[in-house]
Amino acid sequence: MLETTADHVIDLLVRMFRLAPENVRPDVPLYRLHIDSLELEELRLILEDELGCDLEDVHLTSRSTVQQLLDVVCEKAAVA
Repeated sequence: MLETTADHVIDLLVRMFRLAPENVRPDVPLYRLHIDSLELEELRLILEDELGCDLEDVHLTSRSTVQQLLDVVCEKAAVA
């Protein structure tokens, strides 16, 4: 089965932060998943490495939603 970039990001969120998959919904802010700014930076570095894209100029905070994270990562991965 071919995994999309969005699926990869969600899977990484579930594994990295030990989240129940049903809690990782598009409308949920990252802080509700207990992801703080330091963890968000760690996630960014892992995504850059795994997807081969540059997320340096991406401005996300713990108040950003899962959908906002998915949108920006999918956009950047598509151009990489």
